[in-house]
Amino acid sequence: MNTLNKILTKLGKEKVKLGAVDEARDIINNFKNAERILQDVQQVSQRYLKEYTNLKKEIDKLKNTSKIIISTENDVRKINNLIIKGDSVLKKINVQAKELGISVNTIKEYDELFDFSLFLTPKINEVDKLIREVKSTQN
Repeated sequence: MNTLNKILTKLGKEKVKLGAVDEARDIINNFKNAERILQDVQQVSQRYLKEYTNLKKEIDKLKNTSKIIISTENDVRKINNLIIKGDSVLKKINVQAKELGISVNTIKEYDELFDFSLFLTPKINEVDKLIREVKSTQN
């Protein structure tokens, strides 16, 4: 019986040792998985930060550009007022030409002013619309 007890005791110790080895293997496998996860997170985080930094630079450029665009609003308003004034002058020239009995087509400045007004009116409307859209992005 003594011998049997010795054998059982040794087997018990071996089982404990084998159990600890199995546990160690499980932990090692988990560490390998953990290492892959950490590498993935590291790579994705580095890529994210690089892209974020690049986007932030682009956003800063866009903000500066939008400030410049918005700062032209007064100039655009002045151009619009100039077009309105030009239209008024065209009407005056038309009235005066009729009073004098001459055709407005013979007045070079009338044609030139008319062409500029005709050309710039749709452009000023489009630019004004674009400035409003740029301003709306600032909120």
